[in-house]
This record gives sequence, C-alpha cells and structure tokens, in this order.
Amino acid sequence: MSRPVSGKASFVLAITGILLFIVLPWLVAENLGVREVILPSLKSVFKTAYELVASNELPKATLVSLARVNLGFVLAVVTAVPLGIFLGRHKVLFTAAEPIIESFRFVVAFAWIPLAILWFGTSESGKIFIIWYAGFFVMLLPAISAVRGVNPDLIKAARTLGATDIVLFRKVVLPAIMPELIVAMRVAFGICWVSILAAELVASRSGLGYMLADARELLRTDVIVVGMVAIGVIGATYNWLFGLLARRTAHL
Repeated sequence: MSRPVSGKASFVLAITGILLFIVLPWLVAENLGVREVILPSLKSVFKTAYELVASNELPKATLVSLARVNLGFVLAVVTAVPLGIFLGRHKVLFTAAEPIIESFRFVVAFAWIPLAILWFGTSESGKIFIIWYAGFFVMLLPAISAVRGVNPDLIKAARTLGATDIVLFRKVVLPAIMPELIVAMRVAFGICWVSILAAELVASRSGLGYMLADARELLRTDVIVVGMVAIGVIGATYNWLFGLLARRTAHL
C-alpha cells in the first residue's frame, strides 16, 4: 500500500505538474510562432489579468457569477435533500415518483436554457432556475439512496430507547447520511458552476460567462484565458472546501 502524500509534497507535485504540462508546452508553442489570436503569450495573459483586476472587471464578474451559483445551489440543496429523505422513507411514494424523477434527470440543464429565456427573459430568475435544476436531481437521488442505506438495527435500537421521530432523525439518520450527502453536494456544485457559466454565455449581460462571450466576439483570447483560469481556480477552491468538509464530517 502506498503511503499518503503530505500537504507540502502535494503542493510541490501540483506546481510541478502545472509547469510540465501547461507552462512548458505553452512556452514551446510561443517559440514556434503560434499567433496571439490562437494562443496568447504568457506575458499578455498576465498583463490582461492585471488590467482586468485593476479595472474591477474580473472581480465584479466573478462575484456576480458566484452570487448566482451559490443561491441556485442552496435552493437545490434545501429542496432536494428534504424531498429525498421523505421519498427514501416512504417506498410507495418513491415508486410513484420514480418514473418522473428518472425522466427529468436525463434532461440536462443546458436543454432548459431556451425555455428559461422564453419564461424569464434575461432576468436573474432564469439563471437561478437553470442552476437549481442542474443541482436538484444530483442531490435528490443520493439523498434517497442514503436514507435507504441507513442500518435498520440502529433505527430499531433508537426506537427501543424511546427516541421520537425528531431525535431519531437528528441522532441516527442525519449522521448516517451526511457523508454521502457531502459527496453529492461536491458533485452538484460542480455541475451548477458549469451550468451557470453556460447560461451566462447566452442569456446574460454580466458574469464570467458573459465576459467570455464578449471576449470571443472581439477575438480577445487573452481575456478568454484569464476567464478560464478564474473559472478553474474557483471550481478547484470549492472542490477543496467540500473535500475538507467531507473529512471533517467523517470524523464526527
């Protein structure tokens, strides 16, 4: 069995990977004479990043997108988890709802964008709807599965000790399902993040997605690269936070 890698070693390996697989090939492409409109130079990307931050364009676009995705994600969690727990504990209702759930979960959020534009125009409601839909089914099914997977012996033991439904949920069911819910939240946020950027590309006048769409029209590949880096860094940061939460939850 391989030994776990320390935090410092992980950081060094990550930096090495970036240098070898991103920076080095990029520099080689520059020296081969690839045009700026195809692949901007590292120098121009850093310069553009500084200008976008100094002008507050990048921070503003980032905050707008984060506000949208956080709201839509929270709505997905607070609607999907309770419903999933309820359906997981009532098999008859789940059997009745399963065909609807299975049908809708295969319709990707991107397919709803044209209807969202027709229903909500370019208002915030349409974007929040897209994010909510993207995360809802990703959270719903794991919540159902997690509740069904709770050890029945634990429930019987709690009942024997006189636990009420509320106490049973707080002391037995919730701790048992929390690790699986955290994993589902981790996946759901990634899908929500991708979905809001797609929605902003076609139905927005603000946010990172709009900034990328505008840069595409102007052939500003340097702005596109800066936006892509921002998107990746934000996604990786949230993924790290959810991973930290999962590890903390596992020790409860």
